Amino acid sequence: MKKPVKSEKIKSKKVSASRSKPKTEKSKPVEVKQLICLLGDELLVKEYSAAFQEKGIAVQELKNLSTLKTSAKKITAAFELTLASNEQKEKNLQALDETLPENVPIISSSVTETILSQSKHSKHKHRFVGIAAFPTLLSNSLVELSPSIHTSKEIADEVKTLFDSIKKETAMVQDGVGMVMPRILCQIINEALFTVQNDVATPKEIDEAMKHGTNYPHGPISWGEMIGFANVVAVLDALYHSHHEERYKVAPVLRQMAIAGIFWKAKE
Repeated sequence: MKKPVKSEKIKSKKVSASRSKPKTEKSKPVEVKQLICLLGDELLVKEYSAAFQEKGIAVQELKNLSTLKTSAKKITAAFELTLASNEQKEKNLQALDETLPENVPIISSSVTETILSQSKHSKHKHRFVGIAAFPTLLSNSLVELSPSIHTSKEIADEVKTLFDSIKKETAMVQDGVGMVMPRILCQIINEALFTVQNDVATPKEIDEAMKHGTNYPHGPISWGEMIGFANVVAVLDALYHSHHEERYKVAPVLRQMAIAGIFWKAKE
């Protein structure tokens, strides 16, 4: 005896409905996209911008503070890369601290002034971290960072993770003027120019001797040209002001070169 057609249709519909029932998927965690904000000296901004963009991290180079508010909620870390301690650097740091959410790290060049001093008038002192931002040094595998006594561990760890993402090691050093590598490098350049001034050797001879004798990537005088002699003088003056030691006194010829610009190129 044949089964009623009607019941077959009903059974078919039930099977079809069970097969077409959508499966519930587990919700994936939302990945926060990084946006790095950079402002300060053009040479350093370009250097840091290239390093982050090369690793696929979005960068915003701020030409002025008026555009900061429009992107403040998207920024995940901010860099103030003005080398010298001046009024504009102070304004930049104040604007960053007042505008950005308080959990966003502010990493500031601390070669001529400590991060503790830079953040003394800030509302959110816990999010400031110093960095040895000095022209040409980002090409090294190691980045120097200096937390202040107010810097939280969470912020310090976040900054370390940021540099891990661009394959850079980090070292937490004492919060002091010059930090480590900038202090050493500027002293070497200064001594080289004292040697030139005293007619002991030519710039070319000094550069060749240092490159071959110490395996430095550049000779001290050509390295000084790449950094900018005015930047070298700014660090040495800050060190002398902080320590009042003779070893930080600037060679007269170096100060002249800082005023006149890059012109000391031996043409032998």
